[in-house]
Amino acid sequence: MEATYSVKLYKADGEALVSTNDNKYRITMADYLCSGVEDGAFVDETSLAFLEAAAEKLACIKKAFVYLSYRALPIRKLKTKLKTAGFGEDAIEKCIQLLLKKGYLDDYALCNDVALSLQRSKLYGFSRLKKELYAKGFDTECIDSVLDSLEDCTEEDTTQSVINALLAKKFPSLSPDDREGRAKAVSYLYRMGYSYDDINNAISALGRD
Repeated sequence: MEATYSVKLYKADGEALVSTNDNKYRITMADYLCSGVEDGAFVDETSLAFLEAAAEKLACIKKAFVYLSYRALPIRKLKTKLKTAGFGEDAIEKCIQLLLKKGYLDDYALCNDVALSLQRSKLYGFSRLKKELYAKGFDTECIDSVLDSLEDCTEEDTTQSVINALLAKKFPSLSPDDREGRAKAVSYLYRMGYSYDDINNAISALGRD
């Protein structure tokens, strides 16, 4: 057992500092109220383990806010950063659940914003968007849901117009009879995330313009 020398409450911060003869544990007020620890009492092994876990959770939450103060992050990427910082799986999971509950994390909204930004600024097609979003830390389920919604809102004419704009910019003198140029254009547009059907339709239309 460890003797509890003092308990200081920081109500404005929603925190409590529990000091024992060996350590200090800064925890949330909610965890303190659940701990059963009192000023001047002894801390048994069960309570000590609770304090250690609660202190790690609070430290994890504070570290997460540091990361999020720079920019919004997908949950998967935030978990990776917290794990790299040395926090355990249990502390990370409790931190993530709290941030979700408080509305500090919303993967679907963030993923949608990033997808729209990439679509508008880079003119990426859906397969390229999927790769880029996964690389940025979004999980597959979230990406598929967001891209399905965007695809439902995207007209075929809009896709063709974007491909035409890319062709005009990258291959301004391309003609349907230019096999080598056509092959390069198809390869480029496919890397940009467009389907072969949409690409071939756009290139075939060049001869009808």
